[in-house]
This record gives sequence, C-alpha cells and structure tokens, in this order.
Amino acid sequence: MSASKRIVADMNSLLDKTVVVKLSNGKSYSGQLSSYELTPFMVSLINAKDSENNSFYKVLINGNMISEILVKSVPIFDAREFADVVQKNLGLRPGDVKVYEEVGIITVMERIKVSESGVEGSGPMAQRIYDLYNEYIAKKKGDTK
Repeated sequence: MSASKRIVADMNSLLDKTVVVKLSNGKSYSGQLSSYELTPFMVSLINAKDSENNSFYKVLINGNMISEILVKSVPIFDAREFADVVQKNLGLRPGDVKVYEEVGIITVMERIKVSESGVEGSGPMAQRIYDLYNEYIAKKKGDTK
C-alpha cells in the first residue's frame, strides 16, 4: 500500500472518532472528526472545544495550520481480527469473508456487513454473527460477563 493510500486509510479510520487537532499557532481543538479533504488539506470537527474551553458545533480547520492530529482512544473493533473470528467459528471459506480495512468493515457472503457500529443483515447467519460480535466486543472491553 502506498503512503498516500495509507494516510487515506488512517484518516478514514478516524472518522466519527474523537481527536485532538493541534495547530501551529499553539491553539488546539478537540472534537469528533466528521470529514476531511486531502487536497487542499482540511478537517471538519463537530461538537468541538478549543484550548480555551469554548464550545463549537462545527469547526473547519485549514490543514496548513495543523501541526498534529492526536487520537485518545484505541478502536475496539479490528476488522481483520473479527473476520478471522467469524471465519474460524462459522467454518466459512476464505472467500466468504471480505475485509475492507481502509474503512473498518467486513462483509460475510456479500449479504452481511459488520463494522464498529454493529451487524447489518438478517436471518440465521446474521444472528450468529451478531452473537459473535457481542462476545468479541465484550472480550475486547474486558467485560467477561
């Protein structure tokens, strides 16, 4: 994967996550990354706060001003890891489970979609995947109930 594709994959993985954007002028914003553009580089945060604790519904930041983007929390859902869990537990063939790491999604038999947001699909197979998903998330959170 080229460097530019990796940066796109990294930015896509940050969408809807809480990030801290530090600017070259010393100011910073913390909020949910709602969108970005690479050329020209810009980011959009919603429900943001600046370093002076002012709140904003939406902030558009010129990429020329950005010195760094920080992510505070590690994502719980790992698409490749969960694809392995599904394939192993359900005895599926490798082609039945497709991983789209750049957006953090897997598809099962081209009918069921799984992401950090949950399972989309219906029927017995979707229910089995939903149960696996709940076990997987509980284990990742350290909740062994």
